[in-house]
Amino acid sequence: MKVAIIGAGYSGLSIAKELVENGQEVTIFEKENYVGGMVNTIDILDTRLEKYYRHIFKSDKEVINLIKEMEIEENLIWPSTKMGYIINNKIYEFGTPISLLKFKELNFLEKIIFGFNIINLKLINNYKKLENVTAEQWLKKRIGNKIYSKIWEPLLLSKFGDEKEKISMVWLWGKIKLRSTSSTNNGEQLGYLKGSYQKLTDSLYQYLVDKKVDIKLKINIKEIKKENKYTIIYNDNDIEDKKQEFDIVVSTIDYKNFVNLFNKYIDEEELQKIKEIEYTAARTMIIVSDISFSPFYWINVGNKDIPFGGIIEHTNLVSKDNYKQNHIIYISNYMTEENKLYKMTKEELLQEYIKYLNKINHNFSMKNIKQCYVFDEQYAQPIIKCNYSNIILDNKLKNENIYICSMPQIYPEDRGMNYAIKEGKNTAKKILDLIQNESKEL
Repeated sequence: MKVAIIGAGYSGLSIAKELVENGQEVTIFEKENYVGGMVNTIDILDTRLEKYYRHIFKSDKEVINLIKEMEIEENLIWPSTKMGYIINNKIYEFGTPISLLKFKELNFLEKIIFGFNIINLKLINNYKKLENVTAEQWLKKRIGNKIYSKIWEPLLLSKFGDEKEKISMVWLWGKIKLRSTSSTNNGEQLGYLKGSYQKLTDSLYQYLVDKKVDIKLKINIKEIKKENKYTIIYNDNDIEDKKQEFDIVVSTIDYKNFVNLFNKYIDEEELQKIKEIEYTAARTMIIVSDISFSPFYWINVGNKDIPFGGIIEHTNLVSKDNYKQNHIIYISNYMTEENKLYKMTKEELLQEYIKYLNKINHNFSMKNIKQCYVFDEQYAQPIIKCNYSNIILDNKLKNENIYICSMPQIYPEDRGMNYAIKEGKNTAKKILDLIQNESKEL
């Protein structure tokens, strides 16, 4: 059968891979001039670097297996990293039992309560038990207001802003459960591909091209009509529109744009679910510096007055030798599009951030910054509220051969390459089952 896939992120590429390996004819439509979605990279200091910080965990079997399958496993490294936590403009090491004992912002009893709460969360395997309670409610009941306000509340605030009080405990459970697979007594072992994850994207792209997948870039889809089959009407900068017919269409784009393209095929119940899904946007800044900011790879920000949520020093994951002895620092921030920070220019945003970076590290100032980049992702993170599973669309629209494989479908896992690949494979399996059943009927 002929299958159209809209979106060439890792979900779309994974669906294409599974389908073409099982004898289907596949075409991918992508609005950008590159594949890989949020795993996109830029040229920097004679190498490639992810626009958005990137690493994998030991539990990310789908990514690891794909790396092996693409025969680039020799590039996969597992360095040990340290995590920090900022509170009262001071950085503490955080994330290991020893660092918890040294953490001065909690007394001994509070440390014990906090530690046992983390252990308890790691032992929970059924997320359904946590679906109907918010993270705030669950945590306050078990660890008290003081520990919650010092540790967890700032993290929820940095990720979800004013919606933090509505966030389901499932979201936080998923974060902790995932990270536990890479934890050691000395920190975390996190995976990275030497030369960036562009190596994986390029290998997968070439694999699909060799398998005769038609990957169309810089495409503007104008309409999808249905007669006996689905006709996609699109333009690739030519004067005249083009048309192609397909038996099955798969959407891997965000829900908002999905509605714009497929509104005539969505029933009222499905539309209501879509309307309940909300997203936060992300602004990520990359700083190229001549000095290191800290010894930590990942720093969570616990100061509520600091206008960003995380400092990720990439060159504490991989050597600065890869970047001509420069230090690469990401500043992570999630927000609504109405936030004043989202509307600032790169220069204005840097001026705002540097004030706080200098408070944390007095030796770090504007003079140390050699280059700066800012990247925006409009639909970066679904807002995971209680009973979220009730509003997730099925993978297939009712009475249509239209499939959905988008970020909200990944629940209860959090967004990322691994689960994009996993959900892509699950969607492809359902499509192949449909094709097989239809073949039997014939």
